[in-house]
This record gives sequence, structure tokens and C-alpha cells, in this order.
Amino acid sequence: MKSILLPTYFPSILFWKIILKNDFFWMKKSYYKKQTLRNRMFIHGANGRLMLSIPILHSGINQKRFYDDVSIDPSSNWKKNHFKSIKIAYQSSPYFEFYETDLKNFYQVKTSNLYNFNLKSVELVLKWLELGTANRNIDFNIETYKQSKNIKEIDNREIKKKSNIKYIQTFEDKNGFIDGLSILDMIFNCGPKTKDYIKAGL
Repeated sequence: MKSILLPTYFPSILFWKIILKNDFFWMKKSYYKKQTLRNRMFIHGANGRLMLSIPILHSGINQKRFYDDVSIDPSSNWKKNHFKSIKIAYQSSPYFEFYETDLKNFYQVKTSNLYNFNLKSVELVLKWLELGTANRNIDFNIETYKQSKNIKEIDNREIKKKSNIKYIQTFEDKNGFIDGLSILDMIFNCGPKTKDYIKAGL
């Protein structure tokens, strides 16, 4: 069965378990849903789980919008704040310094579209993990793929499930192990071994 994935903001570890199975497509024409990982991620800070949320421009019209039509609100310094938060959380982790320049450059790129921005975050992780599965956009008819027995959309609830992959986290001694975080947490703590950890959990 093929999976339909919606690129999210530096997606969770469970999301990457699906990508490493390499049997999926990106979905473009899906309706945008509020309160989901499409505009937020979770990292492990000194005080525990920390949510980083991308501000969205609201249409002012009470109607559904497609995910790839959603724009980012440029009125705040959220990119600077997100990078600062990530750096504070992971600057003492074993591998942050090896990825810091790429991450800083990522947050300096001007992108107004949420879908494209999230896809770029996925592409950056693909580069770090030495994978090549970014170009898989496909425009299914929404109702058609929902009726198919061979295609399954991976929704927000599934992506937020526990990955059951354990590794050493920077603040684990203080906060305990926290599951369901962005892939950034594993990359900054495990470095080149990240892909091996994910594969071991498949």
C-alpha cells in the first residue's frame, strides 16, 4: 500500500520511518487543517517539549483552502526566533555544530508559501540523511484517493504517534525521554547514525 504524505515543518521521526520505506507520494491538493503539524514542530528544550509554530496569513473568508495555497505571515521575526530557539536547545548536543550553517542558511531563504517552505525543510533533511526522494508530487483527485484501497493518507494523528525509537537526548537526564519530536532532535543527537536508528525501528 502506498502512503500519501503531506510535507510538514521538519517532520517527526515517525514521518521519516515512512519515507525510508520509500513507498509514498507527496500530496499537494489537500485541504489545509488548523492545529496540525503542517505549521508547527516540537523540539526538546531545557524545560521539556517546546512547540515552534509558523504564523499563517488568514484569508478572512470562512472556507476551506488547499494546503499549497496557504501563505506565511511575514510580519514577525519568527524565522530568527525559531533558529535561536533551536540553537539554544541543541548547541550542547553532540552534532548540532555540524548542521548549524545549513540550518542558518535555511532560515534565511525567502519563502512565502507554507507548502513549499515545509518541502524545503524535508529536502534539507534528505540531504543530511543522504536520501533522494523529494520529487514525488502527485495531484490525486481527493475523493478518488480516499476510496482507493491501495492508497492511504498519513494524517496528523498518525504522525504524532510514538515512534518507539529510543536514543540519547540532550536533556534526557532532566526531563526524561520525550517521543514525537521533530527529526531535528534525533539528527542533532545522533548525527550520521540517524538513518540507522530509523531503519532499526521499521
